[in-house]
Amino acid sequence: MEKLAIIQLGRLSQLLRAGLMGHHPLFEPAAIRDAFQGPEETVSGREADEVGRALVVMAREPLPLARTMVEGLTPTARVALIRLYFRLLDRAREEEGPLVH
Repeated sequence: MEKLAIIQLGRLSQLLRAGLMGHHPLFEPAAIRDAFQGPEETVSGREADEVGRALVVMAREPLPLARTMVEGLTPTARVALIRLYFRLLDRAREEEGPLVH
């Protein structure tokens, strides 16, 4: 069971590693730009549940399934997920330090 959990977290880690290199395969560039156009909005409980389910799918499922899940979110939940994803990237960047090429 522990090995399965590590594999699942590995999928999310892979997405974050790609994100640190500027690749965001779950989100269209326009959706990312749009997510940061206005002020951050408070999400409803239902939308928070959507974001939580999307995070689980991102951690467990292959990229095409995760992308389908993201595309199916309500607009407010998608914006919240994108903003959360970039906060996770900021945290990962702080923990990793500068990238060395």
